[in-house]
Amino acid sequence: MAYAGTAGMEFGRTRWRLVWFVLVPSLAAVATLLLLIANGLIAVSFAISGTTFKVTADSVKSTGVDGNGVGFYQFGVVNYAGDGTPNPAAENVISKAELTNLCQSVSVGPFTLRLTAGTGSSPVQASHLVIDATSLSADVAQFDNINIGQDVGTYNNPGLTAPGARGSGPNVVSGHVPLGTFGQTADGVTLTGVKQVANATSATSFTLPNLSLSFGSSC
Repeated sequence: MAYAGTAGMEFGRTRWRLVWFVLVPSLAAVATLLLLIANGLIAVSFAISGTTFKVTADSVKSTGVDGNGVGFYQFGVVNYAGDGTPNPAAENVISKAELTNLCQSVSVGPFTLRLTAGTGSSPVQASHLVIDATSLSADVAQFDNINIGQDVGTYNNPGLTAPGARGSGPNVVSGHVPLGTFGQTADGVTLTGVKQVANATSATSFTLPNLSLSFGSSC
């Protein structure tokens, strides 16, 4: 993976073509997590399939903050497939999210399964949206009160969780992000023209107006 620096950054209205690559030291963060995993100090929340999927949206924006007063978190993680294969990713957590014109596609054998939702005036709504992205770009990225280099292991209301090595059997548990984990936080975030590849997504609630699921072309 390649990372771009933070030169030319303007706080409040930040224009970065590769949004999550602002985390220059995230390779070091991933290496730290791997070390903790090797010592059995953290565990994965679920074993991923290892198949990536594409997601696009006209816009993704936060609409509120959590008990920590934070609307957006980002830090490096390592997810594990069922066979134990490690998959590094940048974990993006949005406390309350609104997505317009959402499209998600994944390859299923020789076919492509395509989901769309949030079209027109009815955006997708999500709470505690977690996206583990292997690549992400946006035409424009705007952050409100961004902190780069934040220790995301210090949050407890709620605390953030990190994945680790897959345990025995299908059931696995989460572990608190360790102290000293490099990340970035913001009161709010708005991304337009979003294109990403991810290996995992979760949310405590996910409302999909105008949902359509079919076999078709990739997003």
